[in-house]
Amino acid sequence: MSQYVETAARTFIAGGAIAQYLRVKLSSGKLAVADAGATDGAVEIGTIERQAFADGDLVPVRLRNAGGTAKMVAAGSITQGVAVYGAASGKVSATESGDPIGIAVEGAGADGDIIEVMRY
Repeated sequence: MSQYVETAARTFIAGGAIAQYLRVKLSSGKLAVADAGATDGAVEIGTIERQAFADGDLVPVRLRNAGGTAKMVAAGSITQGVAVYGAASGKVSATESGDPIGIAVEGAGADGDIIEVMRY
């Protein structure tokens, strides 16, 4: 069945446990964690807004084309105002990897920090 949404988020089925605010993609019809920029940047659909605990969980995803900003997980230190790129394990990094996905609206001090990103 075909459908469309005009909202910033859409619900998807998780393919396993996925932590909140990681970048995700679709794999065999279910959510999976997106990898680093050049390999997964084109297929990333957005960031998961609520943790998925197991395969089959229904979870909202903030779509990458949504207006406004999104929360994302840093892969290390990121300076406020710099371009961010897709990093391994669904995180973002200031290290160039494929095309930039946005600008860090706030900085990160360490791996695992949650920051606000303004998408391109």
